Amino acid sequence: MKNIFKTICFSFMVLATMSCEDFLTIIPEDQQVLETYYTSEEAVNANTASLYNGFAWQDFDINFMWMAGDELSGDLWYTYAEEGHFYYMTFNNGNSFLTAGWNGLFRVVSYCNNIINGMPAAASSNGISEIVINRGLAEARCIRAIAYYWLTEYWQDVPIITNNNISGDQVIRHKQASVYEFIRQDLEFAKNNLSATPFQAGRVSKWTAIGMLAKLHLTMASHLEDANSAANFAQAKAYAADVINNSGLKISDTDLATLFYPQGNNGTESLFAIQCTSNGYGYGNARNVSLSRNVLITLGSSWGAGKGPTLSLQEAFENGDLRRKLTFMREGDVYSNLAGGGYTYNNFSEDESTETSNEMLAHVRKYVVGANIDADGKAGASDQDAGNNIYLLRLADVYLCYVEACMGAGSSTSDGLALDVMKQIRARAGLGFDAASVTYDQLIKERRVEFAFESVNFFDIKRMSYRDTDKALAYLTNMHRERQYVSNGNYTWQERNASNAYHGGFTPIHPDDQPDADKPGSIFYLNKDVPEISFTAGKLKLPIPAETLTKTPTIAYEPEDYEF
Repeated sequence: MKNIFKTICFSFMVLATMSCEDFLTIIPEDQQVLETYYTSEEAVNANTASLYNGFAWQDFDINFMWMAGDELSGDLWYTYAEEGHFYYMTFNNGNSFLTAGWNGLFRVVSYCNNIINGMPAAASSNGISEIVINRGLAEARCIRAIAYYWLTEYWQDVPIITNNNISGDQVIRHKQASVYEFIRQDLEFAKNNLSATPFQAGRVSKWTAIGMLAKLHLTMASHLEDANSAANFAQAKAYAADVINNSGLKISDTDLATLFYPQGNNGTESLFAIQCTSNGYGYGNARNVSLSRNVLITLGSSWGAGKGPTLSLQEAFENGDLRRKLTFMREGDVYSNLAGGGYTYNNFSEDESTETSNEMLAHVRKYVVGANIDADGKAGASDQDAGNNIYLLRLADVYLCYVEACMGAGSSTSDGLALDVMKQIRARAGLGFDAASVTYDQLIKERRVEFAFESVNFFDIKRMSYRDTDKALAYLTNMHRERQYVSNGNYTWQERNASNAYHGGFTPIHPDDQPDADKPGSIFYLNKDVPEISFTAGKLKLPIPAETLTKTPTIAYEPEDYEF
């Protein structure tokens, strides 16, 4: 399918002219133009293919996705300017990255609407079969549902837009319950009209829709005050079990070492992923540049020196967890497929000129693929367009949704399949699991390490907040994400780099607290002078962007029920 992306852009732009000044993408739906375009099955497939590529998703995935997903969840340390507002939870509605995320998701919605509204009649008039038409509709509705899931979990009450030509003064927000139902209906249509096997690699399938239905019903069920909560837990359990038992997809078929490299694209683990290509900025995965430690790793650009796994995330990994080294790198880690054929992580180089430590004494590994020679020529280290896909729904997510659904409103489960699922997830990570039950807290921890830096964990915190807001806020507070290491200035760089010096850094002794007056304390120590980061329930819902409020003032009205 990626070969199609190179040829569809012009035709899609003809059908989808975007205004950068409005979150609503106004797309002309002139029937004559559409009838001229939708003349074959290939044309339908080409336009639906555009829903998967980086061009459609760029405003969302390049920055907002990891800022809101990984910084807010307390997994990613980054404190610079507007980007750091998500880490500190000090963002407001003028944050440019927040605005880009909102606009980007509604951009995807608008592209889907264009196909849903314009394609069927035009394609039918040209004799294209109903099977092809319904398949294209199902793809668009499935992807629209996924975009709306992200929108409502971040912003709660959001406008349900089905007509791209709506004027700004007609835009109103709809209650989250209505948005959930809208998503459900889209996914049900997709489930009933997509095949079990994607007709092209990378396309959504019946199992994508069912997997998302499991996650949707689990999210709806987590609103424990809702009268349908128990029924939604049961429905989530049934959908997830269907994927586990009947899809034929197995997490054991996935190699963790290549899961986030180009060679791992569209494997059995991938239920939906943004299809990334090395066709220039905006078309590929920018994380190899934005998250990598330095240019030694990529042999190109790199902006990730000041980003790293928070200390609480590092502490969440157990000894022997194979995911740890593949998620973040720290002192002594050796990688054969970075830096053009080999890289060893040290907190700093001998003279501290080429490599320096950050406050976490660790850097991001997941989605970082190194140089072209390491990544099948698709590192994208100059144009931020690496060719490794960005997952929006993984099979492991559905597996663990099953475990959570089995718990219902309780705090543990001894369900046999749930225990087997936990065993499979942990076995792939090189860990054992032989307990007679699994608790909610164990599950949340397992999900955190499994999906670190995939922008998933904030949604787990949201579901936790629906169940118990105080528990979610305590969970965030107890991370103590303000903790950071600083280098002890009492040591010279020669002493820090001595062969017998301790570089790991996880020793919190401040020099002032060192019991032996003849020793200057740890090489790195925890900074005691950093103020604590506070969390409030209001920060778990993002504000509507200021520019949207200005251009569509009716969006500030009280949310309404959607008329289906």
